[in-house]
Amino acid sequence: MNVVWRKEWINEYESPWSVFEKLALVNLADRNEILQIFGSAHVKDIKHYIGDKQRELIQLNGFHLERLHQTLDFNLQEHNFKNIQSLVGPFSELYSSWEHWFHRELHWCSKCMEGGYHSWLHQFKLLDECAFHDLKLNNTCPNCRSTIPFLLSNRQLEHAFQCKCGYAFANFHMSSWNEWRAPDQMNPAVLRWVQANQANMKISNMNSKWIIHAQHCNLKRLVTNEPEEIKVFNMEETSHRQDYFSNRFQKDLLQVTSNAVQQVIDRLFQSTLKSHQHCITQLMELRKSNETIEFPEICPYAYAFVFWRKSLLKEEHFYGFNSLRTSSISDLAPLLIRELLEYFSDQIVKYQMKIRGSFDMGGLSWILEKLVLQFCENFFCAWMETAVKRSKEVSVPSWKEIENMRDHSFPDVAFKYNFDELSSSSSIEYYHLQNREPLLTNKCKCPNQHETAKQDIQSMISYTPQKVVMLNMSNPSDKYKILQKTVERYVKKLSF
Repeated sequence: MNVVWRKEWINEYESPWSVFEKLALVNLADRNEILQIFGSAHVKDIKHYIGDKQRELIQLNGFHLERLHQTLDFNLQEHNFKNIQSLVGPFSELYSSWEHWFHRELHWCSKCMEGGYHSWLHQFKLLDECAFHDLKLNNTCPNCRSTIPFLLSNRQLEHAFQCKCGYAFANFHMSSWNEWRAPDQMNPAVLRWVQANQANMKISNMNSKWIIHAQHCNLKRLVTNEPEEIKVFNMEETSHRQDYFSNRFQKDLLQVTSNAVQQVIDRLFQSTLKSHQHCITQLMELRKSNETIEFPEICPYAYAFVFWRKSLLKEEHFYGFNSLRTSSISDLAPLLIRELLEYFSDQIVKYQMKIRGSFDMGGLSWILEKLVLQFCENFFCAWMETAVKRSKEVSVPSWKEIENMRDHSFPDVAFKYNFDELSSSSSIEYYHLQNREPLLTNKCKCPNQHETAKQDIQSMISYTPQKVVMLNMSNPSDKYKILQKTVERYVKKLSF
C-alpha cells in the first residue's frame, strides 16, 4: 500500500490519535489496516485479536517505529516524548508510568476537532478545559453518550472522525487536508508551564519537589495561584525508612488523621449541627414513641452527619449508641480515603529519603492533616446536598454513588516541598486549587425544632435491631416478631 501523507499535517502538541485519524481519512484505510502496515513484528504475527496493549498511543509499543518514522517523515515517538515531558516533567517521579497522567478515554475540544486536531493537552488529567479555547472538554459522544478509547481502535469508531452511532466529530472528506489546522493561541498559564518545562527538561532540581495526585490537581490554578500557606520545618528529629513501616509509626499517623476527623466533628457540633444533636440521637438510636408507630421523619442534618460518618469511617452500621467522642483512635480513621492518604505519605517519605536519607514526622503530619480536614468538610457538604431529598425518601446512595461523592469531595491540592541544604530545614507550600464554597443549609428544614422536640425524643424508646432481638428472645410473641421485621425493613432502606 502506497501511503499518502505529508509531515506538515502533524502539529505541535498533537496526539497520535488525530494523526492516525487523518491518515485513515486520506488513505481510505481502516484503523486495523493502519496497525497492520505500521505494526511491530510481534503485532504482524498475531493472527486473531490484537489487544489494547498493542494499540496504545503513549509509548507506541505496538508499532514498528522506524517504518512509522520513514513513512510519515516524522519521528512520532520523539514528538510524544517531548510533549508528555513538557506536561509532566516536574511530576515525573510521582508515578512509575506516564499512563497515570492521561485519560484512558478520549477527551477532546469540539473547536479543535473542527480542524482535525487532537492534543496531548486534551488527554492530560490536570486540565478539564481546552488549553487553546478554554472550553469544557468532551469525553462522551454527544449523540449516543459512549466513550471513545484513546487507542488506535475501531471499538467505538466507524469512519475517520466518526462514532459508530454515525455522529461526526468533524466533517471532512478525502481532500479536506487544507482545512486541517492547529489552534494558534494557548492559554497563557498553560503556555508558561509548558515552556518552563521545555527549558528545564535536562535540569533536575532535587531541592524542590511538587507533590500532587493526578486526579486531584488543576494545572491552570497551580500555575496562577499563590500558596495559601507556607510552613517551615526544622528537621531535628528524623526517622529512617524502616521506621515508616513500623507499627508504632503507622499508629502515630493514624492518630494524626483521627484527630483531624475529630476536629471536623467538633466544628460541626459548634456550628451547623449545634441545634440538631437530639435529631442525631433519634436517628442513631432508632428512637420512636412506641413499637406500633412508624419511625419519625428524619432530620436532614442528622441524616447528613450519620451517613457522612458511616461512609467516611466505613462503619458497618449507622445505628448504635450515640457518642460524639470515642476513646479508640482507630474508631475515627478516615478509611474511605486511605489509599489517597497512603499515596501522599509514600511520595513525601520517598522524596525526603532521596535527598536526606531520612524523613521527619512534622511535614508529613501537617500535609495529612490538611488533606483530611479539607476532604471531611467537602464530603459533609456533599452529604448535606443529598440529605435534602433522601431524608424524606428514607433512602441512601449506593456505594458507587458514595465513591463518586468521595472523588468529587477530595480537594484539588498541591504541595511544593523545598529543602535547604545549608540549614537542613524545609518548607512546604500548600496550594488549594478550588473555590471554597460555603455550606448551603437553607434548603434543609429540620422537623424537630419545636420547643418540645428534645423532650419528646428523650422520652422515646430505642428500637435498634439488637434491642428488638433481645425483646423477642426474652418475651417471644407475634407482636415482637412483627416489630423485628418492621425494624429490619427500615434499617435495610438505610443500608449500604
